[in-house]
Amino acid sequence: MAGTWSVVRCPACRNCHGTRGQPRQCPHCGQSLPSTTPVIATAETSAQLRIEVALANTPEDLRDELRKKLESMDEPLIASSSSSPRAIFKAVRKMVGDDMLLRRSDVQTVLDNHDSDQSVEDLLERMELDGTLVRQQDGIWLLLE
Repeated sequence: MAGTWSVVRCPACRNCHGTRGQPRQCPHCGQSLPSTTPVIATAETSAQLRIEVALANTPEDLRDELRKKLESMDEPLIASSSSSPRAIFKAVRKMVGDDMLLRRSDVQTVLDNHDSDQSVEDLLERMELDGTLVRQQDGIWLLLE
């Protein structure tokens, strides 16, 4: 089952998330997960996984109604892979030169190329907060990763 995703519930925070292979750490609370962490559901595709995780994190009395709505959508919870945070970050990394400096205009170009509606300021702020960027001067950041 190499292509199968599993939905597991963290015993510490009780939130469910998707994983391939043995779950190691909860992305919500950071708790290490034991090898005996039960699998709540499985999915064959990432779109199906999104539905299963959403349902697992929904109160039981609302699950049937939510499943009907999600499955009736033309494109249920499918995010564009080109506008995903991972794809945008990868493009930002390619945008910096050997000096590892990133300019506001570079970020705008990346977001435009990925048809993202995210603002440059929001992305830069998030990257500063998570320690990926350090502001060097107005409009210029140093990429740390």
